[in-house]
Amino acid sequence: MEPIISLKDVGVKYQSIIALNDINLEIYQGDYIGIFGPNGSGKTTLLKTILGFIKPFKGTIKLFNSNDLKKMRINIGYVPQNFSVSKSFPATVLEVVKMGLYGKVGFLKPLKEEHDELAEKALHNVHMGNYKNRPIGHLSGGELQKIMVARALVSKPKTLLLDEPTSSLDFIMTKDLMELLTELNKKFNITIIGVNHHLDLLIPYCSRLLLLNRSIVYDGDPKNPKVQEGINQIFNISIQT
Repeated sequence: MEPIISLKDVGVKYQSIIALNDINLEIYQGDYIGIFGPNGSGKTTLLKTILGFIKPFKGTIKLFNSNDLKKMRINIGYVPQNFSVSKSFPATVLEVVKMGLYGKVGFLKPLKEEHDELAEKALHNVHMGNYKNRPIGHLSGGELQKIMVARALVSKPKTLLLDEPTSSLDFIMTKDLMELLTELNKKFNITIIGVNHHLDLLIPYCSRLLLLNRSIVYDGDPKNPKVQEGINQIFNISIQT
């Protein structure tokens, strides 16, 4: 089986500071990958590099067997970190979800009735169909995150990238969102790549764990005992015996 995302010897730097180094990673359709690492370890940088927002200084990246990241990015839905909206923002939930279609139909081009149907289906898939006519600024944090997932899903991507989607949510909302992502992964075979700063929100859900500290320290089964060795390494913890 061919990987849908492939990074070979990828390095990224900001001026003279190395943010990612020697990243070798193959991602397959249906993977659910959790990415964990300390602050400054390159987690968000890795997502943005995959999306083509950041250009590496070395190495190669392929999306869906193509080097044209800009063209193939249409197959990826992205949920950025800490999305917020003013209570007075003049748009309904349905209108915000439809914004996720501009990458396919063209920015600010008129949308058709069929696009309403796609947006309603995306809302249904995240269990928010009854919210379509609500003002977007009147939602709770957990509800808004689900709408952002729906916006990312509306263009029918093969892969969903999420950057710390639970960072501003309480326990109940967090559990609800993590269970939703697992449902989307299993029901639609959509590849999930999610960054989280809480390891206990990744291990029960993801099928593959990536420990990152500018390079990949561990890539594999989240329940493998070697995960603890990787944690000790990235946080520079020495265990005395």
